Amino acid sequence: MMQNHSREFYRAIIGNSMDLIAVMDEEGNYSFIGDSVTAILGYEPKELLGVNAFSLIHPKDLPAVQAMLENLQPLKPTVFPLLRFKTKDGGWRWLESTLCDMLQNEHVQGILVTSHDVTEATELAYQNDFHQAYYRSLFFEHPDTVFTLNLHGEFQQVNKHGQTLTGYTESEFLRTSYTTLVHPDFLEITEKAMQKVWAGEAHTIEVCIITQQGGLKNISVSIMPIYFRGKLQGAQGIAKDVTETVKAQQLIQEQAQQLNNILESITEPFYALDSSWRFTFVSSAYASYMGLDQTAIVGQVIWEVLPGLVTTKFYKVCHEVAEQKISAHFETIYEAPEPRTLQVSVYPSTAGIAVHFIDITERKNLQSKLEKLSLVASKTVNGIVIMDADSRIEWVNDGFCRLTGYSRDEVLGLKPSDILQGPDTDPKVSKRILEKYKTLEPFSEEVLNYRKSGEKLWFYIDVTPIFDQEGKLVNYIAIETDITEKKEAEAKLVKLADDLYKHNLDLQQFTYIISHNLRAPVANALGLTQLMNKLPKDSATYHTALQKLQGSIQQLDTVVKDINHILSLRDSGRVSTREQVSLAQVCQDVLDHLGEEIQHIGANIKIDIAPEHCLLSIRAYLYSILYNLVTNSLKYRSEKRQLTLTIATERDKRGYVLTVRDNGLGMEMHLVQNHLFQLYKRFHPNIYGKGIGLFLVKTQVQALSGKIEVESAPEAGTTFKVYLGAKHV
Repeated sequence: MMQNHSREFYRAIIGNSMDLIAVMDEEGNYSFIGDSVTAILGYEPKELLGVNAFSLIHPKDLPAVQAMLENLQPLKPTVFPLLRFKTKDGGWRWLESTLCDMLQNEHVQGILVTSHDVTEATELAYQNDFHQAYYRSLFFEHPDTVFTLNLHGEFQQVNKHGQTLTGYTESEFLRTSYTTLVHPDFLEITEKAMQKVWAGEAHTIEVCIITQQGGLKNISVSIMPIYFRGKLQGAQGIAKDVTETVKAQQLIQEQAQQLNNILESITEPFYALDSSWRFTFVSSAYASYMGLDQTAIVGQVIWEVLPGLVTTKFYKVCHEVAEQKISAHFETIYEAPEPRTLQVSVYPSTAGIAVHFIDITERKNLQSKLEKLSLVASKTVNGIVIMDADSRIEWVNDGFCRLTGYSRDEVLGLKPSDILQGPDTDPKVSKRILEKYKTLEPFSEEVLNYRKSGEKLWFYIDVTPIFDQEGKLVNYIAIETDITEKKEAEAKLVKLADDLYKHNLDLQQFTYIISHNLRAPVANALGLTQLMNKLPKDSATYHTALQKLQGSIQQLDTVVKDINHILSLRDSGRVSTREQVSLAQVCQDVLDHLGEEIQHIGANIKIDIAPEHCLLSIRAYLYSILYNLVTNSLKYRSEKRQLTLTIATERDKRGYVLTVRDNGLGMEMHLVQNHLFQLYKRFHPNIYGKGIGLFLVKTQVQALSGKIEVESAPEAGTTFKVYLGAKHV
């Protein structure tokens, strides 16, 4: 039988319920709230009556609540998502609420709200989600390959980097044993490591794996066991690709071995000591020189192995180098079975010091002998040079210093060619001397050198190589004789011979003039004079003979003037002052002078002379040369075509090349080349000319220390190239 209960009965049940029961009106104001609110939120029920529920909801949760209230249906309970309610002390509690619209119920007339406190469960779920997210990030986003194995050693999970490392996809990994990846040579070490893991011990090993493509990679793997509620579930590992590191380590080992081989290959004694003065490296050359066991002394203290060194200069220098970290080089006497002179170098290193030395006993003995010989050599007139095996000067006598102007200190350690040879030294001679040095045989040579002042100096050098008892080259001795006066005399003789040759050519030309050009008018004049003596002075024949006599005398006068002109050119070329001459300006002056004739015949003139083409020369000669060449082109043009005349200049290694090219009548070069520049030689008899122009051109070019070349062919034109050796600006 249903019993009727009092209001106190229901209030007692509601008040002691673990849920919070409340009623609010349409605006959300509380009209009733159960006593459990005190236990859940800390409020007394009367404190919340009339309070708007929305003011207690967390601002971030409020929009969702308001949206669901709009869709609330009468008498149909609606479960709301988790939301946060403010507690009396200012904190927040997570509530899970159910709302039911009972506004039409005459007993309730409000919205029934039943809320359950799920704060602890919500926070626990959040912590679980956080740890899961942290774990997933650590597992899947780790830069190395992360994996899990079951108790059978089969892959259960592998992050995305596993495919990068091995070439296998995630699906190919699953249920595959790790042994399928491990190289056979590393299976044993891997199995031992896994046994330790299954026994509960984390382990790190380096192994070699075989990728899907068949390649090999070295990896470092850290594997640790996984326990859940005290029971072993499997293993988790992190694999890092260390292939490049392994290669680098191998390279370092190879380089260390290579360095060891290099140090062993040093023929002179060499060893290294650490900061405790213990041998860390000993070359076989050192062990052999000192009569020690190479392997036995490594690790031992040098002062204990060789106690006699403690009282030497070597002991003091080694400590100074170790403290100051500055290299030291010195000579010392080592009292072996017999005294030996050593040239020692001590170098600081990060671990200690390194020592290298050379036995220079024989060199010192030889030096002593050389010093004695130098007393004799220093008194000789000729220069004497003693060089080492690399042709570097070790000593020179006073005669060398007097001849060259260099002091002994200035030339020590240098090669004679580096300080004595200059711009005019023949490269072929320099190369020949170097080649003779390599033959290791005595040789002699003449070479142009320079004093310290820059003055030219000719040496006759006589070089002899010196060998030690074992046949090893140790020195060169060169005796240098000053032959400058001899070479200058030879040069004068060559110039005199050249001048005589030119004068001989001139005499031949003058002989030709006298025998041909002078003989004809003189003979005519003599004949006419004899004839006129026999003729009446008032006869017509007499007057005709007189006119011919005048013509012969005029022809004779012309030849004499030509000879005077040629001789004046010879003389003026020797004394004329040279000046800066613009080739472009000289060309323009010639063309301006011949302008009317060029315009009359309609010649096409092409000029290719840069404005900066200037040289030290005789302007009148350059003008005359160009004038004669251009005049010839105008005179010997072809009637079959328009004359094209090109005048150009270009630089060469000596100065400039002046080119005059036309498309005129041309010449048969094989017929005229031996007579082209001789006096009164003409090659186009139908065109008026004296045959002196090209002779003058050749004379003037030679006076300028230049040369002239000709290329020509009939009806193809003629090209003259004038090489001007003057220095350009």
